[in-house]
Amino acid sequence: MSAAAAAAPAVPRERPRLRAALQHAAFALALLAAWEIGSRLLGSALLLPPPGAVLAAMAELTASGELVVALGQSLLLLVLGLAAALVVGFVFGVLIGRSRIAYWTLSPYFSALFVIPTVALVPLVLVWFGFGMGGRVIIVLLAGLVPVLLSVAAGVRDAPGELVEVARSFGLRGELRLLIQVRLRAAVPLLMSGMRLAVGRAVVGMAVAESYLRLGGIGGLIRNYGSSFQTEYVFAAILPLTLLGIGLSALVGLVERRFQRWQT
Repeated sequence: MSAAAAAAPAVPRERPRLRAALQHAAFALALLAAWEIGSRLLGSALLLPPPGAVLAAMAELTASGELVVALGQSLLLLVLGLAAALVVGFVFGVLIGRSRIAYWTLSPYFSALFVIPTVALVPLVLVWFGFGMGGRVIIVLLAGLVPVLLSVAAGVRDAPGELVEVARSFGLRGELRLLIQVRLRAAVPLLMSGMRLAVGRAVVGMAVAESYLRLGGIGGLIRNYGSSFQTEYVFAAILPLTLLGIGLSALVGLVERRFQRWQT
């Protein structure tokens, strides 16, 4: 290393993060300003309530406990549905990724499930599994299942051949051991990408299920206040729902970075 390079000060790692945080804050402020201007130009709080009215409605719902209870119900439903989607998607993803028979037999059905709108499945699921928590969890499961399944299948199927050969050269034998110690480890990045997609789809599925049933949760709030044209309360329910999805996606990203460090 040259003396000049050694003498050069190290660039703090925090600087890119600080720059990104400032950019996010600036964009959020610009969005709020555009929202306020748009509300004033439209001149109708029914079409687009101003940010102040939405914040006041959110404060009112929070003080009454209605928003807190609904958010807790939605979070529980979302966590249960995503956990079920992860388990079921992982099992069928490994099966489809490693078995040609399973791939040709099951892939058309999962592809059909991916393109069918979640709202179209809600009546059938409720008839088959009831209006309780079980039926709602299955709706969220179906919404988030396919991205997890496809990412796991692609990961275990397309694991680098050189990794498999190196593992065999070190004495690792048996398809099951190769699957656990090599193929699944190589599939982690794709699995995390699939989970990011699954979170977004699961949030939509959760909101659809709750809105359809009107039995609570954020989706129930949106449906109830939307039916009475209380737009500021609808926005007050949509904002926490959006933050919930963003927070879960960020959590998946954090887990992904931890796995990347583990892999290296």
